Amino acid sequence: MSSQTHDLNRYDSAQLRAHFRQCVFALGPLHRLRCIAEALDAFFAPRFVSVLTVMTALVVVGASLSI
Repeated sequence: MSSQTHDLNRYDSAQLRAHFRQCVFALGPLHRLRCIAEALDAFFAPRFVSVLTVMTALVVVGASLSI
């Protein structure tokens, strides 16, 4: 029984350290920039093909207008 308690304490302390690391990371100076990057990634990732198609069309239109 003692070994089970010791294992649980080790697991809890590992979780607590991981949580503290996340808190320090979240309170860092680039937190807002990371949030914006994650939001953009969440928006564009499922729409990758559509975004790629629109970007290609914009490049083609821009190149044809500059000629």
